[in-house]
Amino acid sequence: MEAQEQRVMILHGFSREELYMAIRAVKTVLPEADVAFAKTTEHSLKRTLGDVVSEIGEDHAYMKENPPTQQ
Repeated sequence: MEAQEQRVMILHGFSREELYMAIRAVKTVLPEADVAFAKTTEHSLKRTLGDVVSEIGEDHAYMKENPPTQQ
């Protein structure tokens, strides 16, 4: 999927609790939307936005195909 096609929400400067609240809010308002969520890192802040969005989209697609197992 191309970067322009992938819906991505990148969050910056939020606490862990705030991150989860924001993600839950988006999923509540847009339950059918396929949105990849990410938070900024030291590394991502130094990269171009297009590269970051593409990588997040690739990771999101991989995780949808290979979900982590619940224990």
